[in-house]
Amino acid sequence: MTSASDFEVALSGGHHNSLGNTEAVVEQVRADISRLDELIDTYASEDEVVRLRVSSALKRIAKTHPEEFLQHFEEIEQWVLRLRQPSAMWSLSEDYRNLDGKLSRAQRVRAIELMKDFLNTSDDWIVINQTIETLALWARKDAELADWLVPRLVECSRESRKSIAGKARRHLAVLAPG
Repeated sequence: MTSASDFEVALSGGHHNSLGNTEAVVEQVRADISRLDELIDTYASEDEVVRLRVSSALKRIAKTHPEEFLQHFEEIEQWVLRLRQPSAMWSLSEDYRNLDGKLSRAQRVRAIELMKDFLNTSDDWIVINQTIETLALWARKDAELADWLVPRLVECSRESRKSIAGKARRHLAVLAPG
């Protein structure tokens, strides 16, 4: 039986922008979903690259095993909040979007609050873009969220980073046309 430390070893090394052995770890967990706990525990690694790869692996597992992923969702959120690592934050925003139809009302409310925090506190362009994407899609069916988001999109549309400004303008055109 492989332990969480074995996942850490498997996810270590290589170029920091590569996925390394992420896919192999994902396949191990998919083959035995009971090992999801071990993967989540690997967030405790001191290595930021390992934690990035944990987020990447979890994102892939969420797509194929959403029910099992959602059983651990609060724990994953707690890790992301504790770590405040951009890769974990943007992955979580993407997970929320991908799992939207499967989230309970309470999970969705919590997701919105966490993403509002991400948008208000992060300066990482990927965190901002992924969070805008999810919140803007959800705001199309949530007037209260749209009311909160539109002023932030206006602010982001003036951003010097083109990807953020462009994404904000695209969503503003839908949420606040004219």
